Amino acid sequence: MDERKFAAILGVYGRPADRFMAGGYKTSKPDVFERLKMAGQQAVVRGVELIQGENDDLNTGNKGRVKAALDDNGLSLCAVNPNLWGEMHWAKGTLGSNDPAIRRRAIDRIKQAMDLAAELGCPYVGIWPGQDGYDYLFEIDYAQAYQWWVEGVQECADHNPAIRIGLEYKPYEPRTHSLIDTAPKTLLMLADIARTNVGLTLDVGHALVAHENLGEVVALAQRRNKLFHVHLNDNYSDWDWDLNFGAVHLQDFIELVYWLKRTRYEGWYSVDIFAYRTEGAGSVAESLAWLGAVMDLVEQTGMEKFDQLIQASDPLTTSRFLREILFVQLHRV
Repeated sequence: MDERKFAAILGVYGRPADRFMAGGYKTSKPDVFERLKMAGQQAVVRGVELIQGENDDLNTGNKGRVKAALDDNGLSLCAVNPNLWGEMHWAKGTLGSNDPAIRRRAIDRIKQAMDLAAELGCPYVGIWPGQDGYDYLFEIDYAQAYQWWVEGVQECADHNPAIRIGLEYKPYEPRTHSLIDTAPKTLLMLADIARTNVGLTLDVGHALVAHENLGEVVALAQRRNKLFHVHLNDNYSDWDWDLNFGAVHLQDFIELVYWLKRTRYEGWYSVDIFAYRTEGAGSVAESLAWLGAVMDLVEQTGMEKFDQLIQASDPLTTSRFLREILFVQLHRV
C-alpha cells in the first residue's frame, strides 16, 4: 500500500465566516496554537498547511513558537501559503497588478513564505492568486498580466530552487474571472515559467467548478511530473462550496485515486473545506475517511482491473462493475 500523507489546512479548525455571517459561524475563535493542538489530536492527520502573513497563522514573529507547537503535536508542516487575497492592497491583483510596487510586494511576500518554509523544514509553498483576474471587459491587459506572472514566479522560483511552488487555479471567486482559471492554462504558464520547482496544485473543487475531469487533469499534469499538491473538498459543480470530500462526486473520486496511483503521485492529500455548520475536526475526519475508503477500494480491486476497463472502453461494462463493487458485494458480506 502506498504511503498515505493526510493533512488539513489549519483554518478548517477555526471560525469560518462568509459575507452573510461576517462574524463567523462558531462561538469560539481558536488561535493558531489551539488549532494545531486540535489537529494533533486527530491521529489520521499527519500534516498541516499554514497561512503566512503578519496577521495570519505564521509570520516572522511567531515562527519559533509555531515550530515548537508543530513538534509538540507530532505534525509536519506540509505547506506554507502566503496570504495573497485577504489584504486590501491585493484588491486588484498581486503578481499581475498594474502597480509595480504591488507586484514587488507580492514577490517579497512569496519569498518570505519560502524563507519561512525553509526554516521550518517545509519543502512546499502554495500560491492561490484569488485577486488576480478581472470583473469587467477592457479591465486588464491579458497578455501583460500573464507575462508579469511568468516573470514574478520565475524570480521567486530562483530565490530558492529547493522549495517547490504550486500554482492553485480556480475559475472564479472572488473575481468573476480568475487569471489562472483552468488546468490547461496553468500547464501553459508552467511551460513558460520553465522552472523544475514550479508545478500545479489541484484543488478538486476548483476543477469540478471548471467542469474538468479530475482524472484527466492528473494525467496531463503528471506528463511532466507537475502535480505537486492536492486539496480535497467537494461541491455540486456550480460553486466552490468546499463541502466535505466524498459528499457528491464518488465515482469521479474513484477515477481520481486511480490516476493518482497510476501516475505515482507522492504528495500530500490535504483537506481544504469550510465547515460552516459542521464541527471542523469531524469534517476533516469524515473527509479523510472517505478518501481512505476510496483508496482501499482501488487497491483491493487492483489497478489491472481498472486498466482492463479502460482498454475495453465499454461504458456499460464499467457501470456494472462499479455498481457491483460499490453495492452488490456489500450485500454478500
